[in-house]
Amino acid sequence: MRKFLTATAAALALGGVTLGAAAPAEARYHGGYYGGYYGGYHHYHHGGSGAAVAAGILGLAAGAAIASSGPRYYYDEPAYYAPPPPPPYYYEGPYCRTDWRWDGWARRYVRVRFCD
Repeated sequence: MRKFLTATAAALALGGVTLGAAAPAEARYHGGYYGGYYGGYHHYHHGGSGAAVAAGILGLAAGAAIASSGPRYYYDEPAYYAPPPPPPYYYEGPYCRTDWRWDGWARRYVRVRFCD
């Protein structure tokens, strides 16, 4: 939607510039040979403005066609990757602990090591 609005705004701006340039102001003397200073028979040429409007509309259509010719997807295409490697296995050796046990032969407590 954002891309569409941007293209529409650009096309409208281009059309406005085209129409603004098609009708420039004329700063010239309107009297003279055909009727004097205050009026008379004037030669006004009305040709060319229809062609300018048609060119503006054609330019607007061409700009809209160019703007909408891009890809029509909004998200990246799905990517397929290899499965992740297995987690590392660390061998730490057996789990060992020490405990005090009664030794009947020595008749005292001795430290004994147990490993799983």
